[in-house]
Amino acid sequence: MELESESGEIAPFRCNSWDCYCCAHRMRCNLIEELDRLIEERPELRRLLTITLDEEIAPDGQDEQHQYLTERWNALRTEIKDQYPGMSFVWIREEGESDNPHLHLLVDRYLPQAMLSKTAQRVGLGEVVDIRRVNARNAAKYVTKYLTKGALHDLPDGARRYGSSQDIDLAVRGSHDEPEEDWDLLMDDHEVSKVSGDGPLRRAVTSTDLYRQRVEDGVPGLDPPD
Repeated sequence: MELESESGEIAPFRCNSWDCYCCAHRMRCNLIEELDRLIEERPELRRLLTITLDEEIAPDGQDEQHQYLTERWNALRTEIKDQYPGMSFVWIREEGESDNPHLHLLVDRYLPQAMLSKTAQRVGLGEVVDIRRVNARNAAKYVTKYLTKGALHDLPDGARRYGSSQDIDLAVRGSHDEPEEDWDLLMDDHEVSKVSGDGPLRRAVTSTDLYRQRVEDGVPGLDPPD
């Protein structure tokens, strides 16, 4: 599949899906680049906070665990911000080696360990919360080291992979680019060439083509297009 502009320019098709090896690699690199830029501008983001879902209270199933982690993090964040208004942060989601979901954050201020553990336990996360000060020059590396190959790939549909407080704009390059001219998505239909014996038919891509490709790639939980 390729994109073709009105002027005849050809460009590779980017589906911007974390299930796609090529697109996931590009988006991961762009996210690392943006975090490096952000932390250079905001050196106060130097406290690394890790929130781990307690296995003893976590629900069964990957989707349910990530949803539960998100809900409990929102509750913890609300309580923290009530005590420390104006707190800035960035976070990424990771699924640990034991398939136990984590959130890794950089926050802009000191947060007492005892307060964090007590609050996390009260909102249903468990008491194990780690926070430590890191070198401002290397702060981005402490977060981006979790963005290894495949780190953001095998996560439930709809699970946000990274985020930030409202005062921080994570403008990850390529995520919101608007084309300057109209482009058509085209493909070479090799199935037609098998039947006709001629070269592949160059035609527009349909929603059925995209559905079929994702099924062939082994993406579960897909319904046929309308």
